[in-house]
Amino acid sequence: MNKSTLFYGAIIAAIIFFALAVYYAIPGIYHPLTFSPSMEWHPTHAAAFIIIAAICVIIALVNRRRSA
Repeated sequence: MNKSTLFYGAIIAAIIFFALAVYYAIPGIYHPLTFSPSMEWHPTHAAAFIIIAAICVIIALVNRRRSA
């Protein structure tokens, strides 16, 4: 896989996972993929998506273009 493809893909994935973390942190709206009451906020889901977003940022930083 090309390094620039990994870089841009990781940035896009990080943005998506960060948006999902914010979505699961907002109470009062329907949250799919939960077994507890779906209208409450879910800190474990939000934390998991933040961790995944951080991993994507690290992947992007490792694969960024180096200037000569």
